[in-house]
Amino acid sequence: MEELIVHIRRKAKELLNAEVEYVEKFENVPNNSVFKILVDRKFYIFKLYKKRTWPEDGKLIFINHKLIENHIGCAKIITFDRNDSYFQTGFLIEEYLPGVNADPIVFDLKSGKEFYKKLALLVSKIHRIHIENYGYIGSGVAGYISFIDFMNDKYDEITNALINKQLFDKNSLLEIKKPVIDRLRLCESLPSVLNHGDLSTKNVMIDEEGELTLIDWDDAMSYNWIADISRMTYWMKFKYNDYEYELYRNTFMEHYSTESTKSDYDTFENLFHVWIGLDHLNYYSNANNPLYENSMAYFKETVERLNFIPFPATYLSNWNNSSTAN
Repeated sequence: MEELIVHIRRKAKELLNAEVEYVEKFENVPNNSVFKILVDRKFYIFKLYKKRTWPEDGKLIFINHKLIENHIGCAKIITFDRNDSYFQTGFLIEEYLPGVNADPIVFDLKSGKEFYKKLALLVSKIHRIHIENYGYIGSGVAGYISFIDFMNDKYDEITNALINKQLFDKNSLLEIKKPVIDRLRLCESLPSVLNHGDLSTKNVMIDEEGELTLIDWDDAMSYNWIADISRMTYWMKFKYNDYEYELYRNTFMEHYSTESTKSDYDTFENLFHVWIGLDHLNYYSNANNPLYENSMAYFKETVERLNFIPFPATYLSNWNNSSTAN
């Protein structure tokens, strides 16, 4: 650790043109290593990445420019670099945002509604940022012209990992895939927009005036607006009781604005929760996380609901035939 701190001080001094007065490591941060540093009486975040390939090169700088261009609050990035011989997987220096993280706050119903109202207004602005194509953003243009082609390939990537870990058999995942992907085809016409990719209270900072700022854009992707909000409501299922969940979810949707039809969200939310659930089961299994069992229980609920979604008749017939065959 001492050697690492020496190199952090060296690199920060080189880029910020001043001595580092203070270094503090944040504990309980998954995946990456994050430090708070003080340079010339100003705090910054120094983040070390675990993987050289994630987040993809160019993405964070592109998003930072887009947020600033659209007058959306964010931590200004000083540098993102994967060329340093010591920090070979990459590092980032960005401004430190003063305030408190929303995750440990226990809302009462009034403050919870106010929080999700403000979050809805913020996310509405973010979803007005259009991205060319779908999927991994890179330096600004995503790789898939078709939304459903990306969702199909990403589903296979997630489920292949689950199969390799012997958590699911291939046939059951194929049976789930067909109704999910077929129904999601109806989202194909929705525009590709900037998605934070990890909308949850742990990625929201609240300043002294009560204003919200989203942090940690590592998982940002180009999807449609429903995908991003579904990620948020998936997390909410594990944070709140049923009454709070419905109240905060409905408050968010009441204040969220989009050029699309908001009622579409009710149709597609469960489908995205199935897809997101598989992704989280894959993640939790890696860490032997106790949340795995809770995630599996909710995943089973979402799959059972597939039979109750008002699919067009042809889709429903295909699902029933598939179930009968197995």
